[in-house]
Amino acid sequence: MKIFLDFEPCIECKSMMTELCDPKMLFADEKTRADGSAKFLRHLTYNHTEVVQAVISELPKQKKKEEFDFFK
Repeated sequence: MKIFLDFEPCIECKSMMTELCDPKMLFADEKTRADGSAKFLRHLTYNHTEVVQAVISELPKQKKKEEFDFFK
């Protein structure tokens, strides 16, 4: 799934995006790339609430499970 987000990246975002696009990172091993991506996603999650809200609004809504009378 791809989500396109419209937000204003901060200086840290721009720095991390530059690192992620660096040829060293593109050809690095899978763990190194995953660690870099996780660092960027943590930054977005904790520092850019508008990004989190946009992602939440795009995710499919989960239906509540049916509750039977004997559970009430």
